[in-house]
Amino acid sequence: MSNHGIALRRSAACLAGVFFLSACVTNPDGSTRMDDRATGALVGAAAGCALATATGHNCLVGAAVGAAVGLMVGWYFESKKVADASQLNAEYKKRGQAIPRNEVRPAKFDTVVKAGAPESDGQREVKVTSNTDLIGYGDKAPEVTQKYALYDENNKLVDEKTERVASVDGAGRYETNSKFKLPASAKGKKYTVKTTLLADNKTYKENSYKVTLLDDVILVAMAD
Repeated sequence: MSNHGIALRRSAACLAGVFFLSACVTNPDGSTRMDDRATGALVGAAAGCALATATGHNCLVGAAVGAAVGLMVGWYFESKKVADASQLNAEYKKRGQAIPRNEVRPAKFDTVVKAGAPESDGQREVKVTSNTDLIGYGDKAPEVTQKYALYDENNKLVDEKTERVASVDGAGRYETNSKFKLPASAKGKKYTVKTTLLADNKTYKENSYKVTLLDDVILVAMAD
């Protein structure tokens, strides 16, 4: 391999290193982990470099382009408790709904999809906010997870992610927020965003929305 080729590969490695360092996030206990939003960038960088090298092109450019593509869909996720058990149980009891005495279970799962302002590179951020109501007087809370999936206009899976709602400690209302970005190339195309709530690995409810990126707006509609 020529010195030029070695230099390019070293540059690509440095690029991946930059992504790796920027991808490290700190957990509440002080430990660190890889930010899932950047995992696609690292995979994309490696694939881009390999493809560019195989076709006789610049490995560094291939890595940069691959990294950019890998970040096109990068999920961000957070969860928090917004209403406590006594408040929510009282709210449902007032409506005439029986409250489980020995267990905590889902009673409602709603999702709202909103789009942010266009960015300079044409990308659009899409924010997915869900509210989950858990009611009951049981001592043990179920393990609650949310699954996010993005499908293209041909109903082919683009990306999916499953996250545990870590803030669940019993009955109450929990809010989760997730974000991803649609690239400029998504303009005019119809995507489907699906959110699914699972309690102890059992599906409780699925919400589905159609998302279309236009020139200056994103149209969002609940799927049939």
